[in-house]
Amino acid sequence: MINYEENQNLVQRVKNSEQVISMIMGVLVVLAIGGLAYRYFQGKGLPSMPKNNQEQEQQQDDTDQEEKETELPATHSVSQGESLWDIAEQYYLSGYNWIDIAEENNLTSPDLLVVGQELNIPDVQRKEMTVTQLPDTGVAEDMKIDGGTYTVKEGDSLSKIALRAYGDMFEWPKIWGANRESIDNPNVIEPGMELEIPRD
Repeated sequence: MINYEENQNLVQRVKNSEQVISMIMGVLVVLAIGGLAYRYFQGKGLPSMPKNNQEQEQQQDDTDQEEKETELPATHSVSQGESLWDIAEQYYLSGYNWIDIAEENNLTSPDLLVVGQELNIPDVQRKEMTVTQLPDTGVAEDMKIDGGTYTVKEGDSLSKIALRAYGDMFEWPKIWGANRESIDNPNVIEPGMELEIPRD
């Protein structure tokens, strides 16, 4: 027969074992959570999910967009929220070519476009560019300023000129510093002004 004292010792040993097991389990849980958190913040946590259909369609649209800029004439299907100006910028990099699209399609109300409407995009000469910076490719080649001087045009600002000259709009103080004698206020430049474009 197991006496009372031995019974108490057995119960105490079981309790001690439970405490040790609980402590070990707690440490393992903390380590597991810490490891997951570390991997998550290191960018190694969850595997990247496959792109959904909308993202895939957007990538396809971007690819189609690049092709549109070089292949004219073309046919364009109007999307939600598009205007003729937007469409002209897609194909010609100039919103001013909206007039050519309107004339080609005999649009009596150019402001009224219907989603899904098919428009013929004519192969005509590009007007003055209105797209300064292209996605993923930086400043459009035709818009770059390579020389040491630049004549200000309507709609220009020092930041726009800096973007075209240096690829960084925040470099405008460099141009202002080189032209302080003719520019009192950097926010006010006049068409026809001849600016020096410093080249380091």
